[in-house]
Amino acid sequence: MEIKKSKAILLLLRLPFLTVTIGAVFVGTAFARWHQNEFALSRFLLVLFGSCFFHIACNVANDYFDFKSGNDALNKNAITPFSGGSRMVLDGFVQPKQALTVSIVFAVLGSVIGIYLNAISSGNIVLFIGIAALFLVYGYNGFPLRLVNKGLGEIAIFLAWGPFIVLGSYYVQAQNISSFWPWIVAIPSGILTTLVLLINEFADKEADEATGRKTWVILFGFEASLLIYLFLALSCYAVVLIGVFFGDWPLLSLLVFVTLPMPILSFRLGMQNLGNWAEFFPAIKNTILMNFLFLVILSGSYLV
Repeated sequence: MEIKKSKAILLLLRLPFLTVTIGAVFVGTAFARWHQNEFALSRFLLVLFGSCFFHIACNVANDYFDFKSGNDALNKNAITPFSGGSRMVLDGFVQPKQALTVSIVFAVLGSVIGIYLNAISSGNIVLFIGIAALFLVYGYNGFPLRLVNKGLGEIAIFLAWGPFIVLGSYYVQAQNISSFWPWIVAIPSGILTTLVLLINEFADKEADEATGRKTWVILFGFEASLLIYLFLALSCYAVVLIGVFFGDWPLLSLLVFVTLPMPILSFRLGMQNLGNWAEFFPAIKNTILMNFLFLVILSGSYLV
């Protein structure tokens, strides 16, 4: 099947996954508005676009490095369009050098926005976050570091979509971090995005293992990883309870509990369909949706 180059590039970007980044930026920005009564639309948009550009750079870089390592070629269980990458490089619709160029272009765009935000912000917090983000964009799966091959991939994702994006979004608005509560509010976003990664690792286990990856699914096995999934998901709701009872977060924050059946459903679907990846697929979609709904509801509670 032939695909136009423009469509292949679009698929390479894996734009549906940007919901996790949008949710993280929303939370950090909304919390700054509630916590310190600070909000500037222009800064919000710059953070949003900059974060999305870095995320796209990471998505494309992962496709490039998975092609170079042979991971994509070995992955016979990929659940399109989620696990297994976009496969645009593997299938020959995009050349490896073209993919790397696309990744670098988006990384540069994100860096330009980051440098500007650092210039109009106090201190160099934004600069440090940007450097760390670039480190993870190419160090997560890139040679020679390959954090995912050292059992650190999930930790890297937690840091990127927790402290880095949420705290960065907060700091750009508030221009300071005057308490530990911005750190606390970053925890659910980091965890929920880690869960998106984790649930995608199940079908990829054989290919990941063959190329030296040490994902949690490989390190702990299928059933233990699903138990970790459920525990981490439930901990996000515990964080909100702590915020409401000890941090005076709005009572409306408790509305996140309407999403509570979602991780339980994903856990049950996962347990019932291990190895049957076509039936496992809804657990992946459900996790991505849970991430977005949880963060949008939490963000909205700070704005009402």
